[in-house]
Amino acid sequence: MGRKKGSGKLAGMTQISISLPQSLVEQIDKMAELDNRNRSNFIANTLQNMAREFSNIAEPKKKLK
Repeated sequence: MGRKKGSGKLAGMTQISISLPQSLVEQIDKMAELDNRNRSNFIANTLQNMAREFSNIAEPKKKLK
């Protein structure tokens, strides 16, 4: 994925800001380190996996005829 000129952000990406308890940030950092990722990448991938799982659960299964 290419970067937008001068923005420092990847095209198609949105930066968000959230506030979390320090203890949770420390846990996230430990998990990210174990997964060999940085904090942002770890959180993004975890949320993407959760969204994929949720959509699989939320979408009704089509019945075979």
